[in-house]
Amino acid sequence: MQKLSPRQTKWVRAVHMLSACLWGGGALSLVLLHCIFTPHSGDSLFARDICLKIIDQYVVTSGALGCLMTGFIFAWKTSWGFFKFKWIIAKWTINVGFILFGFFFYMPWLERMSQLSGSFRLMALQTPAYLRSQFFNEISAFAVFGCLLLVVWISIFRPWGKIRS
Repeated sequence: MQKLSPRQTKWVRAVHMLSACLWGGGALSLVLLHCIFTPHSGDSLFARDICLKIIDQYVVTSGALGCLMTGFIFAWKTSWGFFKFKWIIAKWTINVGFILFGFFFYMPWLERMSQLSGSFRLMALQTPAYLRSQFFNEISAFAVFGCLLLVVWISIFRPWGKIRS
């Protein structure tokens, strides 16, 4: 198998870092929208929900998939490998877990919130389905951002060693 040249490695690393910035910045934006923005009208509630949905669909998702693809290239085309180091396995687990969680839970909650706020406007805040989706969405936004900080820490400090053969 042919390895990446030093120049190719730099390009893959640059795309990986850009993807991580998109993912982390998007996740922080979701947290900040939940913390700072308090909708006072039905239109502002719907606008906030649409903003959450757009940031998640385009910024967070593209960053997460970019990290997954460049991580795959690194594992395949460098000496790091897929399962040689415990810290790489942790990053794979977190990355794939986040993507699956996002598609199966987070995105449907956002979709439900935007549907309800689009239909009922401010009255959506009185429906159990909206409040449940919003509650899980807020907790998840904080958890995802916190875990992304953990992934950055793992990437920098590489706390776990090589898998014994």
